[in-house]
Amino acid sequence: MCRVMLNSGLDTQILHEPYRDSYYLGPDRISDRYLHIEPDPKLSFENTKRRFELPYEDKELVFAKDMPYYLQSSRLTTDWIPDGYVHTFITRHPRSTMASYFRVIDKKLSAWGEFDPKEFGFKEQVDVLHLLQQQGHRVTVIDADDLMADPEGMLRAYCREVGLEYQDSMVNWAPLSEEDFRAIFVRLSETDWHLHMKSASKLNRKPKRVIAENELFAKYDQNTREVIERTIAENMKYFEELHNMRLTV
Repeated sequence: MCRVMLNSGLDTQILHEPYRDSYYLGPDRISDRYLHIEPDPKLSFENTKRRFELPYEDKELVFAKDMPYYLQSSRLTTDWIPDGYVHTFITRHPRSTMASYFRVIDKKLSAWGEFDPKEFGFKEQVDVLHLLQQQGHRVTVIDADDLMADPEGMLRAYCREVGLEYQDSMVNWAPLSEEDFRAIFVRLSETDWHLHMKSASKLNRKPKRVIAENELFAKYDQNTREVIERTIAENMKYFEELHNMRLTV
């Protein structure tokens, strides 16, 4: 969706997971993944919220992609949801999400050495969605598999929903320059994780398919499989709530 919005035909500012830096690297960070890196005082949650709400007066569109789980516990309140945005939630079947998560770990595409269930994030998505609804905000939910199965149809419907004009360039685009790629998507040293964001030239159509356990998870030890299956089961009710609200063509 970041690449889609970069090709909206509007002069666009992309904010790629600003709260991520606060969650992992800020002075009030929540995660212990990067404890070997000294926390950066500039990456506080308060400073990050201000970054969301800058005027960006030279831009026609601001698109921010972030993860609600970065606001775990005390920050899952309306105080930490940036003002001035139209809110979209992108969801995906937990089993497919888990498969992607472990593919990143197996291929060593990031510094993530092991699975952390706190980063699965379905409950936090629903919590934030409910907060927005209670405040009277209109929200849109997209199922990622629907988007990939019919990119043009879903994006046309999405643009109508949020007040944008659909452009064919949202589906077909030029690869990013090295400079733009690093400016938008690279965090820490995890360049490999986002390489497809740099080289992709279109939103590929893919048929909907839920990953079966024996396609990926069977190769792990029993304890890991149990954690995987328990996490998937615990998150299914949140996914189903989101899925039932999804935008359809």
